Amino acid sequence: DITLVKSMKNPPDTVKLVMAAVCVMKDIKPEKIPDPNTPGRKILDYWGPSKRLLGDMAFLQQLKDYDKDNIPPPIMGMIRKQYLPNKDFKPHIVAKASSAAEGLCKWVIAMDMYDAVAKEVAPKKVKLEIAEKEFAATMAILEEKRAQVRMLEEKLMELNAKLDAAQ
Repeated sequence: DITLVKSMKNPPDTVKLVMAAVCVMKDIKPEKIPDPNTPGRKILDYWGPSKRLLGDMAFLQQLKDYDKDNIPPPIMGMIRKQYLPNKDFKPHIVAKASSAAEGLCKWVIAMDMYDAVAKEVAPKKVKLEIAEKEFAATMAILEEKRAQVRMLEEKLMELNAKLDAAQ
């Protein structure tokens, strides 16, 4: 499926849109190409970098291994501002052009959802870690006090035994 996308000479706009989003997620910069509508002007184009990305044999593995816990905020900001709100950036719409692009569209959406949840959970994880350390320290103090109580109870039993023997 991925090779099908790579071999497209002039892919549908939805495929270009998804591939641009994948390039943004991977922090791959666009090329500046001449604007076909306005001679003399240049536009940013992700299709060249997209084809190189799709040609990388490790591409799918890189997506699986993507560091989703450390997505830079500017990257997610760009995805949330320029791609996710786009009416064509929907898996069911992209699927009409390419099933591979549909999968990549779902991946970008999943990374966004994961990032949103991770940002919400991260402070809670920190609080949990602090609470667990405090709990461990308190339990260590408790165990120390229990050991002191056991020693005092043993000493009390010895003294009671001596008292009984003396009577």
